[in-house]
Amino acid sequence: MSFDFAAAIAARPSGDALASLVQAYGDPTIGSKPSTQRGWFTVSKTYAQRNLVQISTAELPGFPPFGVQHLDSITLHRLVAPVFRATWAELVRRGLNDKLRTFSGSFAPRHMGHDPRRAVSVHAYGAALDFDAAWNGYGVPLERMEINREVVRCFEECGWEWGGPWTGQYADGMHFQWTDGLRGVQQPDWRDAMARPAPAVTPVTTPESGRRVLLSQFGKPFVDIGGARVEIKDAASVVINATDPDKIQVRVN
Repeated sequence: MSFDFAAAIAARPSGDALASLVQAYGDPTIGSKPSTQRGWFTVSKTYAQRNLVQISTAELPGFPPFGVQHLDSITLHRLVAPVFRATWAELVRRGLNDKLRTFSGSFAPRHMGHDPRRAVSVHAYGAALDFDAAWNGYGVPLERMEINREVVRCFEECGWEWGGPWTGQYADGMHFQWTDGLRGVQQPDWRDAMARPAPAVTPVTTPESGRRVLLSQFGKPFVDIGGARVEIKDAASVVINATDPDKIQVRVN
């Protein structure tokens, strides 16, 4: 059964407004206790039981290690977990699930920048994940970030806010969060693309060529257009199936 990205994106909270985050994910600071680590705290059992779930990494083919350590599971908010599962499935479908080198964290009850004077991080709600932190630390300029851009695009198409375009010291190329785009951050044209219907491809009949071609828009069933001439606008790529040259996949943005 396919995941409804459109519904998930429509319900996604604002990343700029604390009230929106709390309304969607609950308040992790209620009943919390301070930690010995600066800027961190321990959420209450009530918050954890109501809102946090474990995802087994066995459900996520190719999921990267935490440093050198293999993890059996990761923790996310119960509303974000199904979105992440569907996003990872899309990475698998595109052959990108082995392009991230390390997992660097998800649920983390702390303040932004580990500074208790700042707002609570989206990680504290279980609504954010980090990858490849060693190559994409805070403040690393966008052009120097070393995270696979096809992976980034897949996350953005699925509805995630990427911290790469954030400016100055707030640039955060490791970071993905399940919120609307932040104010002042320019969003790519493909943001939320998984929620939009794929453009229609209209076949135009031509004399039979004797060759049968299967046309597919990514995420859509193959359509037999044997002998037909098809005009495709704004095609990003054409991939010839190496095992069957008569099967052509065309991705349309």
